[in-house]
Amino acid sequence: MNNQIIVLTIPGIGTKKPGYSEKLENDVRKFAKKTSLKDNFRIIESRPFSVTEIDDNQDDTFRRLDATNNLGGILSPRKFVMEAFGDGVTFERNASDPDGPYQKIHRYLKEKIEEVNQIMLAYDKAILVIVAASMGAHLLSTYIWDADHNRGIFEAAPSTEKNNLRNLWYLATIGCNIPLFISGLQESQVIAFDKRNVDFTWDNFYDKDDVLGWPLRQLSPSYNTLVTDYQINTGLYVGAHVRYWKDNDFTKPFTGKLVELYESMG
Repeated sequence: MNNQIIVLTIPGIGTKKPGYSEKLENDVRKFAKKTSLKDNFRIIESRPFSVTEIDDNQDDTFRRLDATNNLGGILSPRKFVMEAFGDGVTFERNASDPDGPYQKIHRYLKEKIEEVNQIMLAYDKAILVIVAASMGAHLLSTYIWDADHNRGIFEAAPSTEKNNLRNLWYLATIGCNIPLFISGLQESQVIAFDKRNVDFTWDNFYDKDDVLGWPLRQLSPSYNTLVTDYQINTGLYVGAHVRYWKDNDFTKPFTGKLVELYESMG
């Protein structure tokens, strides 16, 4: 049988260079070596922020402030904080503007998802999995919400079977910061997107030391029924947030889930 697990990765803050998921792939190959999954999976990277000017503008802003005030250079925690919160603020601004970051990123995700669906047709059976890190989870969540409610880029042309992710079997979020974006809402206003299909599951991995990574189940009843939280240990403070991709506390159980999904295809 020509079966395949297709894993689409969605990173968080920053453009990310190609190859950011290489250590994840290496770990999956290592842990899957003696299983039925073996090499029957493919990881496809996305780089949503690459279609915006957010990163370049942030770099320019930080350089201007750092040059005069000696704020610690590009490795400064201030730079990390600027990227983490600046991306979020800029992404949500002017969401109704077709030329703004919100819709640019959603159009990019739509094209990437359609590309992945086309790749899946090459196999007898294929299962779609997504790993969304940090703010990437929020990008994905807003995309799915808009697709389901004909908003944003889907207002003029409703979503289709090729781009609404109704065929998504498994979502793994790592260092997810969705709570930061909805914390100003009442619990009754916090509604998760619809379960994609009867087989869909969502596992959320977070480290308590990661101030940008959060549990999700207690956000609201809809999140409680849709998500399973797993507290793991990836390191300390800022470092914790950037280590999920290569930390065995995530990569090992993630591989186990891929094996389970692969075996379910028969």
